[in-house]
Amino acid sequence: MTIGNGQWALPSGVPVVRRGLCTLAQPSLRQPQRASRFRFMEATILLVKSGSLSLDNGETSMLLDGPSPLLAVAKNACADLQKLPGGPEQRFASQLIAIGPEVIREFYKRCEQEEAAAPPVDWCSPVPLDGDLADTLNHCVRGIEADGVSERMMMHRLVGLLLALADRGIWFARPASQDVGDLLTSLLSEAPARPWTAALAGRELAMSEATLRRRLAARKLRFDALLLEVRMHHAMALLQTTGWSIPMVAEACGYQAHARFSSRFRERYGCPPSHVR
Repeated sequence: MTIGNGQWALPSGVPVVRRGLCTLAQPSLRQPQRASRFRFMEATILLVKSGSLSLDNGETSMLLDGPSPLLAVAKNACADLQKLPGGPEQRFASQLIAIGPEVIREFYKRCEQEEAAAPPVDWCSPVPLDGDLADTLNHCVRGIEADGVSERMMMHRLVGLLLALADRGIWFARPASQDVGDLLTSLLSEAPARPWTAALAGRELAMSEATLRRRLAARKLRFDALLLEVRMHHAMALLQTTGWSIPMVAEACGYQAHARFSSRFRERYGCPPSHVR
């Protein structure tokens, strides 16, 4: 459920959302978990704290053992994931910050005089986690979780994290200006449970349904497919970070019938939601 400042309330570890800026999720699993064709919907900073994570995009594979380097993952990167518990508590634990396009645009605005030291991340790149970078990351995490940190101050912290990564040769691609896919994804992600239609989303974005569908088609996107992707992504996050029942997760993702939700989840990730935990 959302509260007045645009953040998510935090029952049982629900991901924290700073509207338009970022999302913080901290999965904790005791059982091995696989997910096929998982898509990172935003540029993402990921840290495995315990256990191991393997990613395979069909061409390249990567294995992270916690505690591990940071992993910078490009927006829309897609991979098969396998998470294995490990460490003293035999648990898989990770921390990820999905960074919104607004933050990356602000980063480029502040760094427009600088020349990138390397091409932008096109899939994922590991980054050694030295003390200064760990402090910068923790500063961001504390700000995301704290009610008293304003959106303006949170923007400064997130841009600071991107600057720290740039100093280490890691850059995310500059987002397209006013991309309709980004606008729609952000809108749907703020309230996945809402009974969305293309007409309703168009009104929220100040355009007609026909204009929305036309602009999506120009980007080879479809409203229904994007809505499903947002809801399944949200479902995966809730299953990994909360103790909610399957019907509760289904309702939070806009499904009244949890059997239909389970069917959609299996089709998307190759396993039923009950196997995620």
